[in-house]
Amino acid sequence: MRLSIVTPSLNQGRYLRECLESVRIAARAASGYEVEHLVIDGASTDGSLDTLRAQSFARWTSEPDGGQTEAINKGLRQATGDVMAYLCADDLYEPPAILRVMEAFAADDTVDVIYADYFFLEGDSGRKRRKSAAGFRPDNLHNSNPLGQPAVWWRRRVYEKFGDFDQSLHYCMDHEYWLRLGTNVRWHYIPEALAVSRLHADAKTSRQLAAMWRETAQMLTRNGWRLKPWWDAFAMGAWGRHYYRLKRLWFAR
Repeated sequence: MRLSIVTPSLNQGRYLRECLESVRIAARAASGYEVEHLVIDGASTDGSLDTLRAQSFARWTSEPDGGQTEAINKGLRQATGDVMAYLCADDLYEPPAILRVMEAFAADDTVDVIYADYFFLEGDSGRKRRKSAAGFRPDNLHNSNPLGQPAVWWRRRVYEKFGDFDQSLHYCMDHEYWLRLGTNVRWHYIPEALAVSRLHADAKTSRQLAAMWRETAQMLTRNGWRLKPWWDAFAMGAWGRHYYRLKRLWFAR
């Protein structure tokens, strides 16, 4: 079995090397499986290309694109794996991630999507907080999304059936995709932290927190009005960004 990992990247040179190395280490630990790492760079100007040229594990391209979602879709269309995933350039895999995921897929052919626990990493601090995805329910995705995007993997047949991520979305494309899959696929949970989601001031979702919540509210109410998403969006716009800024400062100490 082969795993294809797509990494969208634009001016993430500060973190890209660590992301690439985390995939290489996890692939080496899963020596019984093939791993394909595709980096789709959006014409970075910050030294990212030097990092990509200096490594030999990942395949990469660099050209202007329409944003992160388009880059993810571009990579998925090139992917040849039986299992697929995307890992942003500032995120990481834990060393046993690929082995655990591929073993789980190999053990049960009826499993379509695997999700696991994950860590939040505060910038460069090295401080990680474990987040559990145990409360995930596919029938409740209109109300909550406890999944950590770096800790989700799916079979090629899922991609062939449900297609690309929605390129009209810039922040919540993963949430929309999980919602699209919903109860139409079989989910499997691994109660182990297998990925790392880095929180930092330059991240798109940190810089544009209110816009992210508004887009999520719009996405969740496409098929009918719901109060909670819009209340959450209002709260994030009014005071949530201040709360998260203080939280970043506290945990990054």
